[in-house]
Amino acid sequence: MRNLHLAQRFIVKGERDKILQWLAFVILLLLASTMVVKGGYMQAKAHFAQYLIERAFTQTLADNKPHKPWSWADTHPVAKMRFISPKLKSSENDLYILAGISGRTLAFGPGLFLGGATAGEQGNTIIAGHRDSHFLRLKYLQLGDVIELTNTQGHLSQYQVTDLRVVHESQVEEMATTKDSRLTLITCYPFDALSAEADLRYIVEAKSILVGRDSLI
Repeated sequence: MRNLHLAQRFIVKGERDKILQWLAFVILLLLASTMVVKGGYMQAKAHFAQYLIERAFTQTLADNKPHKPWSWADTHPVAKMRFISPKLKSSENDLYILAGISGRTLAFGPGLFLGGATAGEQGNTIIAGHRDSHFLRLKYLQLGDVIELTNTQGHLSQYQVTDLRVVHESQVEEMATTKDSRLTLITCYPFDALSAEADLRYIVEAKSILVGRDSLI
């Protein structure tokens, strides 16, 4: 009789363990599904934001007035940038530049530093972006590559990459005004860092080779 009770206890314990394992599996599956859905939602949101930014820029080209991509935005597109580089796929070459470099702005695209020159203007045009999203492309630029900027009047300016360097964040001379026409792109460095903190900046410096031609975009 005692052996029978022991056998029953083992059977009950085994069934309980199976139930717990099943519950653990279901919970893990739900968590994984939630992460996949959330990741898909974030990607869809990012793509839709880019569509709205592109549409706003197209409207600006048509009437030469600033247009917010969505009603509550505190920024608007001021230029379209294109990289001409053999290391970048054609789908990765175009970016829309927003006004300002606040955290909210950079979440949706590279931002134009409003203390510098505007797109196509004489001086130092400074654009900043996040290293893990829009400006990850800078990692693949090489000396001699060409960067095109189309401003809100539809004028195309071309710049050739002349320098690639890493500086400390305290080196603010990168954002100084210049007499020549140049483009300065700035992002955090290194590109593959796991931490969000970074005291280094990756600088792409490009000098003007063409200013003011009408774009055919």
